[in-house]
Amino acid sequence: MLLIAFLLAGTLEVRGDLKLVLDAAVHPTRDSGAVLELSYDIPFTSLAFLREANSFAARFSIGVQVLDRRGDPLAGDMWHKSVEVAEYETTVARDSSVLGTVSLDVPEGASKARVEVADLGSDRRTSAGFNLEQPGSGLLIRFLKNGRPNLARTYGLEDTLEVLAEVLAMDAQVDSLRFQVKEGRRIVTGGTSPVTDSSGLRAARFRYPLADSSGMARLAGQYRREVIGLGKDDLQTGVDFRVKVPFFYDDAAYLQKVDELLYIASSKEMTELKKAPTQEREQAWHRFWKERDPTPTTEQNEKEEEYFERIEYAKEHFSHGDKGYKSDRARVYVRYGPADHIDSRPFEIDSHAYEIWYYYSLGLEFRFVDRYGFGQYVRDNPRFWNE
Repeated sequence: MLLIAFLLAGTLEVRGDLKLVLDAAVHPTRDSGAVLELSYDIPFTSLAFLREANSFAARFSIGVQVLDRRGDPLAGDMWHKSVEVAEYETTVARDSSVLGTVSLDVPEGASKARVEVADLGSDRRTSAGFNLEQPGSGLLIRFLKNGRPNLARTYGLEDTLEVLAEVLAMDAQVDSLRFQVKEGRRIVTGGTSPVTDSSGLRAARFRYPLADSSGMARLAGQYRREVIGLGKDDLQTGVDFRVKVPFFYDDAAYLQKVDELLYIASSKEMTELKKAPTQEREQAWHRFWKERDPTPTTEQNEKEEEYFERIEYAKEHFSHGDKGYKSDRARVYVRYGPADHIDSRPFEIDSHAYEIWYYYSLGLEFRFVDRYGFGQYVRDNPRFWNE
């Protein structure tokens, strides 16, 4: 008998201007009920921090509704959360975020769920809707970090991947559990642990340091944790998790980051950065940017931050039919920043759609034309181009 016990909605597709990651999971309870656990990962840069006495605080709300098949509400709740930090620099750090979870009992007949997250210090908010499935009985996976629940299922390089798998089916004859970490179909690592019974809790544990003895990352990116029960009854479940590491340790992320230097680095510099051994990447990267740092005596490199903010803007705004950060508009935007004025003509009857960007303070003007009608704007005879 094969029991799939943990039903996962997974990382949710969200809509709105509050950037965050939402994961939802429905798992069984011992009284044959079910509970919805919603995990969130909100970057500090998505929240409005306000000065309060000797600290900076941000507040946000999370609302969840459970609905039946007709869309009528069956249950719901609202949580108000806050996060407080001592230093302003922490509020704008790219790697700072708030992780947490909320849970709601799932009543019988529940079919759908809605969630809305709002930043109470601004107008930013986002929402998501997803289908619910009632779980059966069997296995329950809990992710831990430093011995505490990690329901957001996100880890860093300094962490140890800790998993507690609990056998909820009390009559299931399972002697041990096989743990596997998979990337796609490939098994990255794994092991088998015996099921122990302590105060009525039948469970097995798995631990795996995410950095080796030299400090290099063993895992980086998105993975799936699968647990298989071994014995007379076969139980099986799987849950996704993430490992966030500095991009220096992730080959794909590092090479992508180097490719994005095309507007500021020479071909030789990009080749040298790509060829740098993994353990030397961070030093090579910082050396590259230190030479371009307008304030080298400070820890913050304003030039690097500004450059990649413009790259991200180009990805977000010039990718619909165009080439994103490799487009002609990105080439101008990354180098010169926002135009002083843009004359946009997207619906021209007798000519192609076009945009004219004016940089009055620089004496520059750029004309971009959608020659093919698919949203790819190419540069068309700028009056000035001092490259």
